Amino acid sequence: MKSRVPSFEIQLKKEMQLYLLNSVGWVMKMSILLLSVIIIHTYFLPYGLFVLLQALPWFIPLLLIIGIRFLLIKRVSFKQLNINNFYIFLLLFDFSWMLVFWGLKDVMDESLVAVEAMIDILILTWAIALFPNRRAMMIATLPLMLSVCAIRLNAYPQSPLFPITKLLCFVAIVSTGQKIMESWFIKAVSRDVEKKKLVLQFRRLALIDGLTQLSNRRQFDTILEQEIRAAERNHNPLSLIMMDIDYFKRFNDSAGHSAGDECLIAVAQVLTETVKRPRDLVSRYGGEEFVIVLPSTDLQGASKIAESIRSALMSRAIPHPASDISPWVTMSQGVCQWQSGMSSEALVVATDEQLYRAKQAGRDQFKVTD
Repeated sequence: MKSRVPSFEIQLKKEMQLYLLNSVGWVMKMSILLLSVIIIHTYFLPYGLFVLLQALPWFIPLLLIIGIRFLLIKRVSFKQLNINNFYIFLLLFDFSWMLVFWGLKDVMDESLVAVEAMIDILILTWAIALFPNRRAMMIATLPLMLSVCAIRLNAYPQSPLFPITKLLCFVAIVSTGQKIMESWFIKAVSRDVEKKKLVLQFRRLALIDGLTQLSNRRQFDTILEQEIRAAERNHNPLSLIMMDIDYFKRFNDSAGHSAGDECLIAVAQVLTETVKRPRDLVSRYGGEEFVIVLPSTDLQGASKIAESIRSALMSRAIPHPASDISPWVTMSQGVCQWQSGMSSEALVVATDEQLYRAKQAGRDQFKVTD
């Protein structure tokens, strides 16, 4: 099985960027709501309509940034998120809000409480939206906190203690909250990665033979069905090799089951070293039987692989204490090519017939369908 779980660092970066992208859309909607509240509040002030008409050009940068970001969020995936460009966007967004406040300077005294409340809400919104990334959160919130402080100091220069204290408290609260929420985020991602690893491990155990570490019968059945459908669709050849270790029962009786297990492991290593193409599947079919699925391979190619396996096994020279044909472990093989309309069961039966022929002919050889 080639699928694997991404490392914790990769998964954390992926989840963080995905969260940032989704959260920015939420902040844009909240900004539209807050801007609407400020506009409605200003409208009902004395000369409010006149002030709004004068301030309208100062609203345009914020509206443009919100509109552009909505378009980008639909088109940009987290893989394309450039974090440095994201920081620049946050600064531009804060600057556009400062332009809004500048445009409302003529009614700032009457709207001070409302403006402060809106900025505080925006700060908290950014803090929640960007908590996985400390730098992004501080870039987004600190200019707004400084703006609130500056607006209050400008309105009441004789009372600097309150805005400065509020600024320091806000920084402390946001910073501390970010650390706590970031730790929760990291733990959640860590648990998710561990869960995926466990699922992958259980899935692997269900599809892998525990002794030889080859694919098991279940995996073989699944892959063979898939390759038959692919062969039907693409009109490519598909071949199957079925193998059986010669006199393996005698091997177990004379050398013991522990030695028999070691023999099976050694044979599996020979097969995996010989059959190397990515789509080729080597499986333990059951007991001392093995099977190989060979996509895009005709009978001639499959025969060459069968001969290569025979030669590799001979070179490995695994001792066989009770064989009638060789002092070394040998295998009989059956080779068959799938034909159009043939089911997986029919292909297995046809290949098994060739394996039987190889055994009847004296073993340590392979037979091919006519």
